[in-house]
Amino acid sequence: MPKILRTEAISLHSVAYAESSKIVTFFTRDFGKLNFLAKGARRPNSKFGAALETFTHAKLIIYKPETPKLYILSDAEIIHPFSELQSSTERYWTGAQIIEFVLAAVDFDEPNARLFNLILSALMVLSDQTLAKMNFDNLVLAFFLKAASFLGYRPELANCVTCRKPLPKLHRENKEKLLRTKFVFDIAKGGILCASCRTKSTAGSLLIYNQLAYLQALLYLPLKRSLNLNPQPELRNLIIQYLKHHFEKINRSAFSINQTVSVPKASN
Repeated sequence: MPKILRTEAISLHSVAYAESSKIVTFFTRDFGKLNFLAKGARRPNSKFGAALETFTHAKLIIYKPETPKLYILSDAEIIHPFSELQSSTERYWTGAQIIEFVLAAVDFDEPNARLFNLILSALMVLSDQTLAKMNFDNLVLAFFLKAASFLGYRPELANCVTCRKPLPKLHRENKEKLLRTKFVFDIAKGGILCASCRTKSTAGSLLIYNQLAYLQALLYLPLKRSLNLNPQPELRNLIIQYLKHHFEKINRSAFSINQTVSVPKASN
């Protein structure tokens, strides 16, 4: 017999199915990304209401089939509709990039509670109307780096990936020298080469210290604090390239990077 399960979930995408139903993709807290058959969801008086709309956070009652077919969605109770994301193009587009990443990069049936909490946190920040003037591009880049980490591809930004020595931190005594120091982000190696090791490599992208500090802040600080960082738009393309290297299904055009500036290639 099919199992009855309960879980929280975030709606990612839906498509019409048959005459009156939908196939809905949710990211669930307990079971990861799943597809569900929502019978009758397209009918005017559907019991699901707005619970299947993209971004919606809901409690689900689901049936797990005995054979690996579609899960059946029995009921959905809205916890937060995140309707605030419809109030501005910037909020909606930021949320859409988060959803697109999850759809493209995450495999089905792989539970990841940390990623679920990260998605939910990002949507909560986006729905905060007091943050109207903040830089939402910082938020989506911070989400990308953190999500990559939770999926097993954490970039090494604290130590040199070659010699493993800790990367320097800015102090009053070394400020002048460190701000002139150049590092390299090597996508293939998965992180930063220190000033000494980068001279032995021609691969990767050159970074100055402020750019390294920006990447570190995106990865290590809470999502909400990323909104206050000084933006580094020239690094967006580098982050997307890192994602594409590790997540083959990501469609570059989905992330609107056509207007970004390329980071210079490493050289001695």
